[in-house]
Amino acid sequence: MEDIFTDSQVHGYSMSYLKKQIVFIVLIFVSGLLVAQDYSKRAIKLTKKADELIRERSFIEAVEMLKKAIDVDVNYPQPYLKLSTIYNLYQKKDSAAAYYNRALAVIPKEKISEKMWQNAAGMNFSCGNYAEGLAAAEQQSNPDSLLLLSLRFAVTSMAKATELDQEILPKEINAFDMQYFPVLTVDESKIIYTKRNSNSPSSDEDIFISTRINGEWIPSQSISRAINTPLNEGACTISADGRTLIFTACEGRKSYGSCDLYISYRNGNNWTTPENLGETVNSKYWDSQPALSADGRTLFFSSNRPGGEGKRDLWVTSRTTDGWSEPTNLGKPVNTPKDETTPFIHVNGQSLFYSSDGHYGLGGLDLFVTQKAKHWSEPRNLGYPINTMNDEISLFINALGTNGYYASENDAGRSSTHTDIIRFKIPTDTLLTNRASYVTGRVLDRETEEPLGAVFKMTNLEEESDSYVVSADSLTGKYFLVLTEGNQYGVFVEKKNYLFEDLTFTATDNSILHPDTIDIYLDPIKPGATVVLENIFFEIDSYKLDAKSKAELSDLMDFMTRNPNLEFLIEGHTDNTGTEAYNNDLSEKRAFEVYDYLVNAGIDKARIAYKGYGSQKPIASNDTESSRERNRRINVTIIR
Repeated sequence: MEDIFTDSQVHGYSMSYLKKQIVFIVLIFVSGLLVAQDYSKRAIKLTKKADELIRERSFIEAVEMLKKAIDVDVNYPQPYLKLSTIYNLYQKKDSAAAYYNRALAVIPKEKISEKMWQNAAGMNFSCGNYAEGLAAAEQQSNPDSLLLLSLRFAVTSMAKATELDQEILPKEINAFDMQYFPVLTVDESKIIYTKRNSNSPSSDEDIFISTRINGEWIPSQSISRAINTPLNEGACTISADGRTLIFTACEGRKSYGSCDLYISYRNGNNWTTPENLGETVNSKYWDSQPALSADGRTLFFSSNRPGGEGKRDLWVTSRTTDGWSEPTNLGKPVNTPKDETTPFIHVNGQSLFYSSDGHYGLGGLDLFVTQKAKHWSEPRNLGYPINTMNDEISLFINALGTNGYYASENDAGRSSTHTDIIRFKIPTDTLLTNRASYVTGRVLDRETEEPLGAVFKMTNLEEESDSYVVSADSLTGKYFLVLTEGNQYGVFVEKKNYLFEDLTFTATDNSILHPDTIDIYLDPIKPGATVVLENIFFEIDSYKLDAKSKAELSDLMDFMTRNPNLEFLIEGHTDNTGTEAYNNDLSEKRAFEVYDYLVNAGIDKARIAYKGYGSQKPIASNDTESSRERNRRINVTIIR
């Protein structure tokens, strides 16, 4: 994508200078190597006249002269080589490669040097003639390893490719000469992007937003007066719930370097005044192209600061109670000695997409994906047709991994660069290791139904360190939770002066991978208010706590600590299977296990009691296994 990126997106120069340009100043004379060949004297004479025109910078006339020489003698290589040079100078890569290929076709193979095979491989690669480029590369005794890998991959990728099913988004979004870097909320109801009215260096960048209502996009508009200024704002990222925005600005604001990252928060329909992320994150160098995790607490970005692997690298920082942490370089194998740019972290928190020209690919900047387990995996090129010989950057993938969004250059019938935002169907179901979906709704006061800005802590019950903290909008009560396939989650919902609520989600099958809406009601703190601990688990027919209960118990202990004047009853309940004596004993022991854990964790035993009720207080019928499961529970009730 060419000439659409100001300094807020790309370090100091337009994308056209990032493309691999192979400009050969080749007034190459191979006659000394080919003295045994008998070429037309007239062709040689015409070629010499073309040389004089080239020295005079009369390139158009020189081209015509060289074509005449070819007409006279199709086996004379010099005119082909000189035409290739001229077309390279004019950035007409297809023509340059075509004439270079024709030159090699008429030169005896034993007379073709390693350098010429290298040139042919590079020129054909740069214009997408991968088969020709590979054939040239394989003629070399010591070919460039990255170029050879790229050519082999490109040939294979194109052979396997299927056509992209894509559509240009409507005029309500594509309303300007240029729109690019799209990001969406997790429900794909809002799209936010950078717009410019032209590719002129003086054209202002702003961040615009469009909302989809009843399946239709409304006309896009400036995201906020608090964010957009007469200067450039661009390259933004947004959290899954659409409430945390980080963007790039390079002038006109308090900054630490050539480009800095800024943050703004949305309450209702209003955005806060942007704040610089500070000198811990921003440096005196170029810091740009942010990518937020779903909960807005982990930030990836591209920077050319020292300490990396190459020119521009990907870095990551996390938000803590003390602010953003010192950025860490992602290191190898993600970063290379060349450029890594435009990161996008999928809402599953595991799949990182980005652009690079330092790994094998189809030319220019290609899109890659790497998966996070304990370490980032070897990056995988997304292949053709997502990647081409041009630069591919800034990809957004929806939660289920079914749709992708990107900006595409379209110059047809135009005198200047034009870009449209395009949505396409992902051509493979293996792009994501784990898909994701979401749960949304509102948090409300149970008595008044007023919206509440509660805090959600969602924890992967199999890996307690995998936590996700978000909050509901304080004005609307709206919340979003992102669920990643393969995980079981416990969700602790808390608001000051209210009893907490507890939720559980199991995303181990396709049933959860459909958006759901759940309104959550919180009870004001008062005697008698009770809540089921949905994420307390016991071994089968036992009172021994399962290890998955640890996160829930930790959250419960924190709640009790923050409310030191409250007293609690831990209640144990069972279904009606078995004798009542057995159920009473089991429920009592289970309640005691929770009580004992809290006391040992530091909660004053005078503040908590425990009791087993057996099957006396069911909350569902005992007719089915699912209803019996609901009755097997631990409750926490406020005594006073």
